[in-house]
Amino acid sequence: MKRELVLIILFFVVNVAFGQTIESKQNDSLKQKNVNLFREIYWNNLPKAKGWINDYERVFSEAEERKLDSVVSRFERETSVEIVIVTIDTIKIAKETFDNLSLHIAKKWAIGKKGKDNGILIALSKGYKRIRIQNGNGITKIISDEQTKEIIEQDFIPEFKKGNYYKGVLDGINKLIEVLKLKIQ
Repeated sequence: MKRELVLIILFFVVNVAFGQTIESKQNDSLKQKNVNLFREIYWNNLPKAKGWINDYERVFSEAEERKLDSVVSRFERETSVEIVIVTIDTIKIAKETFDNLSLHIAKKWAIGKKGKDNGILIALSKGYKRIRIQNGNGITKIISDEQTKEIIEQDFIPEFKKGNYYKGVLDGINKLIEVLKLKIQ
């Protein structure tokens, strides 16, 4: 009797332990499939740009968005160069495809004036600690990828490391504008 009781208890313990593991793995797999489906739907149905600042990750306050908008709007009026900022929540894309999504957004939103291809998309993800700048072909004739990378490293990232994404974006945009103004005129 004692042996049967031990076997019954052991059966239940093993069943519960392994049953939960299998169920947990199935739930995790289902969750990942749902996330992947959501990401695919997002990729195929990007929201339209709502202006120069598209803060989908809610990184900036309203006042910070207005200031950034003011800076890029003024520069666009002076030069016709369009700078668009988009923040991307980690649920929208896997980290390894972040760069692809930023290029996809730049193309879909058609940033830059037609015939000039003078747009710049600054995509960032606070959650992934990633930034990508997509320069239109007209911009790459003015500022090289190496110069863009240098601006990212010297002007954006130092403030990002402090957790100050607004100041990092503002500093980076101001440096981009400074460099572009010198080369455009």
